[in-house]
Amino acid sequence: MNLHRFLAYALLACWIGLTPVTVGTAIQWSAARAISVVKVQRALDAQKLANASFAHTTPRDSNALPGDQDAMTQLQRSNDRAVAKAEDASEAMAEALNFELVERNQFWWELAVWGCLTLLVSAVLAERRDGEESRPPTRVAG
Repeated sequence: MNLHRFLAYALLACWIGLTPVTVGTAIQWSAARAISVVKVQRALDAQKLANASFAHTTPRDSNALPGDQDAMTQLQRSNDRAVAKAEDASEAMAEALNFELVERNQFWWELAVWGCLTLLVSAVLAERRDGEESRPPTRVAG
């Protein structure tokens, strides 16, 4: 087995191995995109809820009745929970968007390497074929 044939088969094996990896990364990127869209929507909903709960709270009155003080405390806790949920949703959204960005960059790099391998394999195989066609046919005695 000569070196040219070995190189051709090695490059072809790399190309065959990289093809499903590239397709898998494209699928992961698509899934990451779907997840980030959901998390963005959740973050927007949580922010709307936090803004709505903040709009319903009124400033505390030091002369308010004890029942009103309890209601105000409960409203404040509810508002704090809504703000905490909005912050958590915003963090989850940022993480999802960053993950999507990483997947997208990985896909484009893999696609570039796959394209280069495609061109290289086709050039090596074409050169091998040209080399075989230029040789004079050998006769087998028998």
